[in-house]
Amino acid sequence: MANRNNQNKILVFSLVAYFLLFTTAVNAQFALPADQLPDLNPKTTLSLTLNPLAPRPNSTITVTANLLGVTNTNNSDYAWFLNGVRKKEASGVNKNIFTFQVGDLGAVYKVSLRILTPNRVSLSDSISFTVSDFDLTWDASSQAPASYKGKRLPTQNSIISVSALPFIYRSGTKTLININSLIFDWRVDDKFSADESGIGKSDFVLRILDFAGGDKSVRLEIKTSDGAVSLTKIATIPIARPQTLIYFADPETNFPYGAALKNSITRPMANLNFIAQNYFFNAPSKDLKWQWFINNEEVAGGGETPWLASLNLSKIGQLFSAQIQVSVKNPANDPETAQSTINLEIK
Repeated sequence: MANRNNQNKILVFSLVAYFLLFTTAVNAQFALPADQLPDLNPKTTLSLTLNPLAPRPNSTITVTANLLGVTNTNNSDYAWFLNGVRKKEASGVNKNIFTFQVGDLGAVYKVSLRILTPNRVSLSDSISFTVSDFDLTWDASSQAPASYKGKRLPTQNSIISVSALPFIYRSGTKTLININSLIFDWRVDDKFSADESGIGKSDFVLRILDFAGGDKSVRLEIKTSDGAVSLTKIATIPIARPQTLIYFADPETNFPYGAALKNSITRPMANLNFIAQNYFFNAPSKDLKWQWFINNEEVAGGGETPWLASLNLSKIGQLFSAQIQVSVKNPANDPETAQSTINLEIK
């Protein structure tokens, strides 16, 4: 009987020992190292964020103070400084945002902040930046007369060349960042152009496939590799229709004079000299097909220069008016056509 009791005691002891060993092993397996244990008393930190990251000339900028490790930031006292000068109106209790307007390109600013929290913790931080910008220009392959001083607008099948000229500084310095150190991200109509984007890719080329009346939106973001500077601009490019306009032509120089004609009154004469000028075609005048009409009957143009016409009005007979029309077409692109019509009164 005594032996059996001893055996039972040994069995119970063994089970208890096994359970203790198993529990210890499991706890050891899932226990966190001391350096991974949560900090129940985190250190209070302050950081400043800038929006936008790289302000353009005369733009408004916002600096925001961010407190971490403080459960209650209410009633903290903020003291803001701009280039060492305290900004009294921006400072005060719970004023964690500082907004102001920057100046010219290349201007350097330093924003500093001192905070006193409700639990008497004193913190400070500062951030420096430089006013930057870039030019975004575009040019179309379409044609226009040399005397035309406006923007050459693209038409369907035109090639558009877009270029960026950056004036971007390292934050807080007067040092310009080289183009080959900048990242250029191009988007057309909100679609990212991966092949055209990348480091140093300041030029972008696209072909217009859309019809007249719409526009293309070209968006460029220029940024540094560390993300400290980022600037964005959008160019909206209208898509036009090819046009042609009729002018009186000087019989000696063949240059147009006066304004483009719509309706005109002229005295009876055998011939009148006209010149048509084309705008926004994707081919020069010599490669276009020209047709002149008087009262819907085709007449000969100017031979080697078909955009010139010396029209014989004797064929009009006794009519007191005449309709002059020119039609222009790009043989390489059928939809690329234009025409212009004027009405003449003969007195």
